[in-house]
Amino acid sequence: MIPREGYIAIRSERLHFVSAGSGSKVLLAFHGYGNDAAMLLPLARYIGDEFTLICVNLPHHGSSYWSANAYLEPSDLYLILKHVKELTGVSQFSLLGYSMGGRVCLKMAELYPESIDKVVLLASDGLSFNTFYYFLTRTTPGKYLFNSFLNRPKHYMHLIELARRRNWIDASRYKFAMQYLKEEADRQFLLRVWPSMAYLIPDYKKLKKAVEQYGIELHLFMGIYDKVIPVSMGKQFVENHSIGKLHIVEKGHRVLDEETMPQIAKCLKGA
Repeated sequence: MIPREGYIAIRSERLHFVSAGSGSKVLLAFHGYGNDAAMLLPLARYIGDEFTLICVNLPHHGSSYWSANAYLEPSDLYLILKHVKELTGVSQFSLLGYSMGGRVCLKMAELYPESIDKVVLLASDGLSFNTFYYFLTRTTPGKYLFNSFLNRPKHYMHLIELARRRNWIDASRYKFAMQYLKEEADRQFLLRVWPSMAYLIPDYKKLKKAVEQYGIELHLFMGIYDKVIPVSMGKQFVENHSIGKLHIVEKGHRVLDEETMPQIAKCLKGA
């Protein structure tokens, strides 16, 4: 019997997971930034007869144990898959990822397509290369600026205000920046999470090849009112890479709720 919660060992780190449902198929799911694995469990009401859900808490989220300077490496995704295979006895999975969790799914499908039959992305991060994120988390000057910005935000407040007045950043990014400047705990959380996920960046040519070669079914659910990851990014992803089916729903960034779950479940079940 599959445990309702447990841990996946990755070197000296541990990712916590929770499970629900009793189906013979397996859905491996990843939440978004600032959420936890439990947010995905309600899907079991709609697919639990056909799927067993295994929802993983990403680094620094939920009950996962993750060191401050540790990265979730691309090769670590294999350890997650290996653990779930041993746990369930199933060799092929469906993936579901919300926001930041969608980027995990894209990288997993790129690297280990033989283990994946379907990917469902909800308001997914990682649909295009984010130069700003790469600069802040992967380059020496960017890391310095990122640390300095979050540890001494008052020094940068006037620059953010100037950028907003001159429309160098839009209202949603300004709101995001101000949200994480306000509270010390939020700043430190961002300082831990963003770097820990920095190496999970899809290679889109390899992803396209993997999806086509292994016949992976790819679906993108995007909220028409989403200001964080707008619908245009989903459209561009599908057009640029000629993979995936785009589903536009009457939502903002939180595309997973009681109204959309039946549609998402139908997609997962292939009905």
